[in-house]
Amino acid sequence: VITMITLAPEVCDPAVVQLIQSHGIVVSAGHSNASYEEATLAFNNGIHAATHLYNAMSPLQHRAPGLVGAILDHDKVKSSVVPDGYHVDFAAIRIAKKIMGSRLFAITDAVTTTNEGPYQHQLEGDRYTADGILSGSALTMIHCVQNLVEKAGIEPEEALRMASLYPAQVMGLDHRFGRIEKGYDAHLLCLNEMLQVTAVID
Repeated sequence: VITMITLAPEVCDPAVVQLIQSHGIVVSAGHSNASYEEATLAFNNGIHAATHLYNAMSPLQHRAPGLVGAILDHDKVKSSVVPDGYHVDFAAIRIAKKIMGSRLFAITDAVTTTNEGPYQHQLEGDRYTADGILSGSALTMIHCVQNLVEKAGIEPEEALRMASLYPAQVMGLDHRFGRIEKGYDAHLLCLNEMLQVTAVID
């Protein structure tokens, strides 16, 4: 079952985007060289998410704000970011967080080693590369949270929301996940002061 798809809005007809969304699939902008204007038009026409901010997208430049600029500037678009220190510098995450607030959420972009097919991932230390190009991480979500707190300077409570509530909102599942409240699914982690998992309640 496909629940979310990333596409480059500048090469995809808006009618196709609407068709995908009509099947309950969340459309996210990414792997894209869209201009600021193209991206903003796509966001205004119903794309409300973006995939791994800063990576595989047109950068923010002072004369060409690109997809990054459109994401930062739009008041409704939510974007994932990979907080491993390789995909994105932690200062860049901190800057984006100040601008985007609850619109920025964490993603692992985790992959595993593959030695077959046209796109092969090889583990190099704590990140994955394909033909020497960064292609994925070895992050877990709890490591995302730890990095956001320890290296990006984000408060623990907000870092936890970036890993739970905000992604649930993107997927339209925030009525079931992301809060400890009556009526929500009870998938809980117990953490110590170091934000290490000590128990799982399911």
